[in-house]
Amino acid sequence: MSGDEKISDAYAAEEPPEIDTYRRSEASIRRLNEILPEDLVVNFAREVILRVASKEEALEHVPHAASQEDIKKLCHALVSDDETAAAGIISDLRAEGVKPEEIYLKQLAAAARMLGDMWVSDELTFVEVTIGTGRMFAIMRSIRHLFEPSVQSREKTAIFAAVPGEDHTLGVRMAADIFRRDGWDIALKVGLSHDQLVAEIEQQPGSIVGLSISGEHSIEALSRLVVALHISCPRAMLVVNGSNLEEVQPILKLMGLDGIASTLEEAQEQLQTLWDTNMAR
Repeated sequence: MSGDEKISDAYAAEEPPEIDTYRRSEASIRRLNEILPEDLVVNFAREVILRVASKEEALEHVPHAASQEDIKKLCHALVSDDETAAAGIISDLRAEGVKPEEIYLKQLAAAARMLGDMWVSDELTFVEVTIGTGRMFAIMRSIRHLFEPSVQSREKTAIFAAVPGEDHTLGVRMAADIFRRDGWDIALKVGLSHDQLVAEIEQQPGSIVGLSISGEHSIEALSRLVVALHISCPRAMLVVNGSNLEEVQPILKLMGLDGIASTLEEAQEQLQTLWDTNMAR
């Protein structure tokens, strides 16, 4: 083995496990942006910026505060040619003892606000913004496991929701009834707007959330909702269920979901596994 190979192996061994998760998430988001229509990619970028930036004002009590130079450095790293530069900055902060909540709610929130301002002022191109927001989203996904778990219940609980704008709600209503018969405590959410639904789920941030769609027409609302929930409720476990999912499977697999179920039986099996693995005491 050459000296360079030894150095490379040693570096890889020192990398925190989040970097591996980040690389997979970043690659998936990059691929998702390549196959989604441009208007959906724009909505993705805007949702990341608005949802993350909003956290900064709501959590002024968080002690960690980065300088403007630090935030600029992070923004430039997010849009640089080096796809792991920004993730490396976050890993260094973690190594210095900065808590995940402080990174998430202050460092990244300030960077999101700055990216948004640079987009509006044309300092960044559309392509650069989509790259930067995609990497920011991937960073958030990579540190998801570091957040404190929510209070757990002895009873099996989940939220079932129809994606905003979804008119076909009979399926999710029937599924809720069947799961209740099987002993689950199901909170059913239908007919809500995007912001209303996110706000409702934020009240139970560590829940299993079953999202019902009925085909390709729901992808725009679903993609925006998944982004919002990943940011606002990083510990929530998201499962998409619905018929006619074959045509959208390639897109769903890139969204960072915890489960995709085409049948009720698959949904029952996946939710039970998620409960046993992540929720049950």
